[in-house]
Amino acid sequence: MPTIYLHNTLTRTKQALEPLTPGRIGMYVCGPTVYDDCHIGHLMGPILFDAVARWLIARGYHVRFVNNITDIDDKIINRAIATGEAWESITKRYTAQYLGYLKRLHVITVTDHPRCSDYIPPMITYIQDLIAKERAYVAADGVYYDVQKQHGYGKLSGRKLDDMKAGARIERNASLHHPADFALWKQAKPSEPSWDSPWGKGRPGWHIECSVMSHETLGETFDIHGGGDDLKFPHHENEIAQGEAHGGGYARCWMHNGLIQYDGVKVGKSDPRMKDAAFAKQFKADYLLDTYGAATVRFLLMQGHYRRPNDFAPTALSAARTALGKLHRQLGVLLDEPGAATLEVILARPLSETAASLRHDVVAAMDDDFNTGAAIAALFGLVAEAKRASGEVATGLLRLVRDLGRLIGLFQPGDGADTVEQQAGSDDLLAPVMTLVLALRQEVRGRRDFAIADRIRDTLATAGIAVKDAKDGASWVVAAAARPPLEAAMQVILDLRAGARVGKDFATSDRIRDALTAVGITVADGPTGATWSAER
Repeated sequence: MPTIYLHNTLTRTKQALEPLTPGRIGMYVCGPTVYDDCHIGHLMGPILFDAVARWLIARGYHVRFVNNITDIDDKIINRAIATGEAWESITKRYTAQYLGYLKRLHVITVTDHPRCSDYIPPMITYIQDLIAKERAYVAADGVYYDVQKQHGYGKLSGRKLDDMKAGARIERNASLHHPADFALWKQAKPSEPSWDSPWGKGRPGWHIECSVMSHETLGETFDIHGGGDDLKFPHHENEIAQGEAHGGGYARCWMHNGLIQYDGVKVGKSDPRMKDAAFAKQFKADYLLDTYGAATVRFLLMQGHYRRPNDFAPTALSAARTALGKLHRQLGVLLDEPGAATLEVILARPLSETAASLRHDVVAAMDDDFNTGAAIAALFGLVAEAKRASGEVATGLLRLVRDLGRLIGLFQPGDGADTVEQQAGSDDLLAPVMTLVLALRQEVRGRRDFAIADRIRDTLATAGIAVKDAKDGASWVVAAAARPPLEAAMQVILDLRAGARVGKDFATSDRIRDALTAVGITVADGPTGATWSAER
């Protein structure tokens, strides 16, 4: 099989995927705690890792994809106490809601949805094993893991044990050996759900649940563990500690997806903006899917790299729907044709040199840490090629776009209902244009031409577009604009394109033109320079 490379959060390096069992991949991705309505944070992981699993399958792997349901937790118990509704009824309702959203979003690769409440006996056995190995101890109110006996504790998150404080879900207890020790089993309190155990009636702690469910479904050691970046500590750090202490290597590779932003600012549970009901509503799954459509939500998440943050401001969502709508309209009747071609069949199709190169770019992007954003950019390039062709050649290129997209979950029959005819305004165009600007700027930085990179940033700043560089890439946000942001972004692009033409780098010049054409911007070259216009 061709080599696939992926970034391992644990080693902080990109490495070749080497499955434990040739041809088979075991992947575990943390799922939701089912006590309230789903929000986009619950759906990001399944969508992004569904694209990962789809590509692994396309490359010939058999994938077992486990996505758990946390149906025992303090939040569920508190909701049951507050409402008087049975905890089983609460979890059943919100589990069904979650699974329904996954179906709408074409998340089809998950093979297992284990529920914590179904795994109490193996959790008790697992805890007994940890106690027998002197890696856990019985305290006054339950059983705790002894973090001081875990060599390298903190290696995933980069935290030092001496600097750690107890995690948010850990009740501080004078009987703990260390304040970072975490609960494996909690003694029952009145009115709480409980199960019999050697330590009295109680329930499992949060971290042990995932360690045991992954162990029961995938084994002591497995290939990939995924989840949101916010789970690295304490949850994933504690999973590693438990898994290694139990006797296995636990997950060989850790993949973490970026988190949610709004206009370039991180959104979290403690964000004061979330106290505003109208603001919080924008992140609810039902609002997003009903307002923008499941296809748009999936497309927006896949436009970038899975490790990057995703902005869910209305301008970003509208831009994603517009860009996807253009693709849908180009595909026309091909969009609703059933079926899916295999990657082997797709790679065997005869193509022109340019189209073959773009097809290669899609495949190379996915093989390189599942870079869906770069793959989609190459699909836009193929659409531009189709626009320049005619007849069966154009149809064949569009069918290629559709079939490549379907390999990662895009362009499903019926998706066109989610994208309506729209006029392409400047707000809709700014996001895809800025994606291109930042990609070109990154190329400039890669050549160490920092003067040009800074000039790009400064030009954008004059239009109120603030560019922020980070180790995982650049992001942007619009503040108060002194001039139209789209105009400034297009000035940057045309200046870079002009520089490429002066340097006789016509491949880059054409690539920029094609990328703009794909999002509805036409570039015309003239004796005094290039001009641009947007489709209306």
